[in-house]
This record gives sequence, C-alpha cells and structure tokens, in this order.
Amino acid sequence: MGPGGTMIRLFIGILLGAAIVVFAAQNTGEVTYSFLFWQITAPRLLVLLAVYLMGIITSWLVLGLSRLSGRRRKR
Repeated sequence: MGPGGTMIRLFIGILLGAAIVVFAAQNTGEVTYSFLFWQITAPRLLVLLAVYLMGIITSWLVLGLSRLSGRRRKR
C-alpha cells in the first residue's frame, strides 16, 4: 500500500476514534438494568461495551463451531 493508502487509514482511524469518544461522552449516565431476578445499576457505556464484547465472543464461538463441524464433514 502506498503513502496515500496509509494517510486514508490514518484519517479513518482518527474519525473512528473521535466517534468513539463522542459516543462515550454522551453515554455516561447511570441506568438500572433488570434481567430475571438480577438488577444492576451501571453507566450505560459499560453495559453497552459488555453487550458488544459478548456479541464478539458469541460470534467467535459460532464461527469456531461451524469450522469444527466443517472439518468433521470432510473426513
């Protein structure tokens, strides 16, 4: 990738970083979440990040299981 591509990546990275900072600044209020018998009061940003991370972990697990099952079929 040439120098122009590096500048584009840097620009996109700065834009993404700025969007994350704005998102974090706007979601600092505490909210109470209820699930079954549990209640948790936490900053909205932390709960959103936890849900995001759980989604990433879930997709990794599903992808890993589908790859594993694909290998078994080939045998």
